[in-house]
Amino acid sequence: MIFKRLNYQTLQSLRLQGYNILLTIGRAEDENPIYFPMKLESLNGDRSKFESDDTITFQGKKILILDEAIQRSLNHDLNGIIQLDH
Repeated sequence: MIFKRLNYQTLQSLRLQGYNILLTIGRAEDENPIYFPMKLESLNGDRSKFESDDTITFQGKKILILDEAIQRSLNHDLNGIIQLDH
């Protein structure tokens, strides 16, 4: 496993690899969450269901839309790390 800081360069690299969401591994309340990148097929076609600039919580997990996370990273408005399997 590899861990990388949640920053603009890492997020751009994930987007180029086809990822579009980040899901927390721990609890949504964690101050320094660990995110796992995922590819969600239906997200690309219907983003209107998600409010921009908001973090979505599902079953106690925090979900970040990758494009929104990239925009927030430009303002240094994110904290956490990303766990990669390779």
